Amino acid sequence: MTSDPDTTQRNMSPHNPPHPEHDRQGSLRGPMITLIIGALAVAFAPILPKMAMDASTVGPIATGFWRMFFAFPILLIVWLILLPRIKQATHEKKISPVWLILPGVIFGFDLLTWHLSFPLTTAANATLLANLEVVLVGFVGWLVLKERLGWQFAAGGVMALAGVAILMWSGPESTEGRSPLVGDLLALFTAFWYASYLLSIKKIRQSFGALTVMVCVTGVGAVFLLICTAISGETIIPDQADAWIYLILLAVIPHCLGQGLIVLSLAGLPASLAAVTLLLQPVGAACWGWLILGEALNAMQILAGMIVLVGIGLARIGSNN
Repeated sequence: MTSDPDTTQRNMSPHNPPHPEHDRQGSLRGPMITLIIGALAVAFAPILPKMAMDASTVGPIATGFWRMFFAFPILLIVWLILLPRIKQATHEKKISPVWLILPGVIFGFDLLTWHLSFPLTTAANATLLANLEVVLVGFVGWLVLKERLGWQFAAGGVMALAGVAILMWSGPESTEGRSPLVGDLLALFTAFWYASYLLSIKKIRQSFGALTVMVCVTGVGAVFLLICTAISGETIIPDQADAWIYLILLAVIPHCLGQGLIVLSLAGLPASLAAVTLLLQPVGAACWGWLILGEALNAMQILAGMIVLVGIGLARIGSNN
């Protein structure tokens, strides 16, 4: 859609001088709203599996499989529709497509440990601790890839780790069928796997587009999690209709819609602003967990969560350098 030449000329006339700051704010408004909606959609990622498990006998690993299984055809259809445009924008292949299997397996491990944490700890803790991946990625980038980091990264990393220690120490005591400490540790392993996933696609993204990578990761991850579910002996087929609805929504809302909106918005936002805004994911998960699942947080957990959030925000800003 093109602008009206007469309108453009009037806006650029001496009587109507342009306002760069106003134009800049206007150009950021759309991507910012898109990013916020995407982050709040992704915040449902720990909520819907818990709802599916509460509604039926389906296991945590199986919920991860169904997320990937239902999301794969949606992403594949979008990929096929956009294939001509993707071919035009594709860079020269520097690596074999076989390498696309690697991030799929790693992301499968990511969902494996994360979903196993859901029955044991709160949605807020599981999401908050999994978001520590930025500290791990930044540290590896600095140590191995010799990437430069700002002072904010070091300060944020220390704050985040201190907040994690308080968060895990202040959690509720273990009860039958629920062990918050074990769940928190599994969520920390999730941060490790997600950091590994991001590092694995660093080079792959130079040869393949984001949507191509997402389709392959989802397909490979579905196969991997199906195998893991079979080995674990979990119930894979939900025995209640409500659980099927939650699993389909899990694929549509956080995986396809949420991630898609985030990717769409990032092209129009400064990296530092996007990094801080994405902290709405754990905040949203805490809110949804309280409103939908009744998972209230005590005062010490809220304080620890705020410390972790500030630490992650600083680390993300520092790593954007």
